[in-house]
Amino acid sequence: MDNPDYSVQQFSQDMGMDRTVLYKKLQSITGLAPSDFMRSILLKRAALSLIEGQYPMAEVAEMVGFNTPKYFSMYFKEAFGMNPSQYAQNVMSGERT
Repeated sequence: MDNPDYSVQQFSQDMGMDRTVLYKKLQSITGLAPSDFMRSILLKRAALSLIEGQYPMAEVAEMVGFNTPKYFSMYFKEAFGMNPSQYAQNVMSGERT
């Protein structure tokens, strides 16, 4: 999960199927392309880490495989509707996300 170089190609090899087959299966099950599916898993893991509050946002971004906090924040906001620090504050204050 913390390997920023992990690719859809590697994912398809790990799953033991062709990239095209993986794409079709994930699309039918989740509605997401493999790269989007992988990113959603990473962002959910990041959200849990932010809730735990043990690491700063930049370190969480690195832990889940994002090379820069800027891209991490952009994708996090796209997925959760708020930036990572707002998310952590809302969860800590008891607001529902």
